[in-house]
Formats: sequence, structure tokens, C-alpha cells
Amino acid sequence: MADAFLLVSHGSRDPRPQIAIDRLVAQLRLQLSPASEVEAAQLELADKPLHLQISNFARKCGDIDRVVILPLFLIPGVHVMEDIPTEVVLAQLEIGDKVKLRVTSFLGSDPDFANLFAQNRSSLPRQSIILAHGSRRAGGNEIVERLAERMDLVAAYWSVPPSLAQQVAAAIDTGATEIGIIPYFLFSGGITDAIAESVAQLQQQYPQVRLVFGEPIGNSPALVNTIGKILASIDP
Repeated sequence: MADAFLLVSHGSRDPRPQIAIDRLVAQLRLQLSPASEVEAAQLELADKPLHLQISNFARKCGDIDRVVILPLFLIPGVHVMEDIPTEVVLAQLEIGDKVKLRVTSFLGSDPDFANLFAQNRSSLPRQSIILAHGSRRAGGNEIVERLAERMDLVAAYWSVPPSLAQQVAAAIDTGATEIGIIPYFLFSGGITDAIAESVAQLQQQYPQVRLVFGEPIGNSPALVNTIGKILASIDP
């Protein structure tokens, strides 16, 4: 079976995430079979809706049997569980039966990705907070809670409670004098900039405590290997 691979991200007005994803795609092309087609698409803020990006990619690839779609999302929120599946159904209608579309589990659900994220913990204070975007969808944040428990962290969210400010205040109430903040995001962008500003404000509010803001996962050989392994292990 000849497969082509499409990485689907959220999309951003900030150019940095797309630059990182384009670099990731280029690295994956080197890692996978030389004949493999690999591209990226965006759920939002793209010139075309996702279903047209998928169908155009499938047609462009020529003689393939299947397009494997990997959502570059870290939690199973509305985008992963509802929006992307809907767009894939529309794309399949556009393409017809000649090329099948297969959506993998979202990136954050892969055990190797969880291990990769855990490596970012080593350089931060023992008492740390994992800060994710968060989802209002039922069960959408469970993966973050499980990861926090596994890594002995406290979970906070950017878009839903408990917030970073709430969890920092709670940690200080328990006597913390140094608190790490680990962003549960793939790449730097507008949200991580806003988080950095929030951390700076909290540092001014609590000068007696040292706040250490970590880095998102970022583009690394380990991330490329993890994604390459996911794509290469898809069942026929």
C-alpha cells in the first residue's frame, strides 16, 4: 500500500509555529521512504478549509492508495474529536473511493511523545506546574492530568480553570520558594508569548518566589523520530 502523510496543525497568525512545522516536514521527508509524500495542513487560518487542503494533497500525490493524517494536537479537545473528523469526511466525499483517508490518534496520545515531554522536566525545579491550553470538552484534559500525576506535577490551563495564577498561588501557600512552569505546547508562538508575559507579572506579584519558565517541546531529532515512528507503524 502506497501512503502519503499529512500533518494537521491548528494554524496560527504567528509565523513561528508554521516555520517549525515546515522544518519538521522537511526532516520527516529525509527519515521516511524517499518516495513518501509528506506535507502539512492547517485546521484554521489557512487559505482553504481543511477538507480542500486534504483533497488537493491527495490528488497532487498521484498514484497512492491512502493519505494518513496525523493531528499535531496534544489533547483530545473539540478540534481533534469533532472538527478534524468532520473535515476528513468532507474530504473523502471530494476524493471518492480511489484514495482512502486514515486519521491517526493525536500526537499527544502517543506514549513516546509523553516520554519526550517528560525529558523537559529534568532542568526545572522539583515543584513545577504543567501548563496546557485546556479544553472545555468533557474528558479533554484527562491526558494532562495523567501526565501531571506521572511526573509529580500540578496541572494548570490557559483557557479553563485552574489557571496558572491559581496554581502558583496555591504552591506559594504550601511554602514553595521556587516554581517551575512547563508549557505543554509543541512550538513557541503567540500563546507562549502571552504565557511568558503572565509569568513575568506573577514574578512581580510574588518577588519572594523564583518562577522558572521552561520551553515548549520544540523541533528536535527526538520529535522527528517520534512522529516518524508513528507514521511508519500505521497498519495497512
